[in-house]
Amino acid sequence: MSDRPSEQDWHRENGRTEGRSAGRLMKEITEDISTLIRKEIELAKQELGTSVATKAKGAAILAVVAVMGFLMLIFLLLGLRDGLDSFLWTWVADLVTVGVLGIIALVAALIAKRKLATPIKADMTKKTIKEDVEWAKTLGKQ
Repeated sequence: MSDRPSEQDWHRENGRTEGRSAGRLMKEITEDISTLIRKEIELAKQELGTSVATKAKGAAILAVVAVMGFLMLIFLLLGLRDGLDSFLWTWVADLVTVGVLGIIALVAALIAKRKLATPIKADMTKKTIKEDVEWAKTLGKQ
């Protein structure tokens, strides 16, 4: 799974490094580090893009559900008001209906706050960056 270079990769040029100058070796190391950084950025973009796309799809579905729920709520509240209006004054029936609507809105707001509080994760990127740091530390010890 890992495309990380092994010790053999560092000595690949026909099994020898005598023909390469220190400048050439530094250039190769710089290119390898540059490639590594580009790959890490690409992984982070892909991982975050997937998470954001999933959240966006969920938000779109939630918007459709919210519209349908709103229409259902309108008819439910009209029925509640008409039912209460039969034995209460009209203004009391309206206040009871507003109270029911307020409770529903509060519950919905609390649920939405909890759902939106979950962070977007980039666990794979964090893991590979930690591996890269460990790998880079071993380079200096060889």
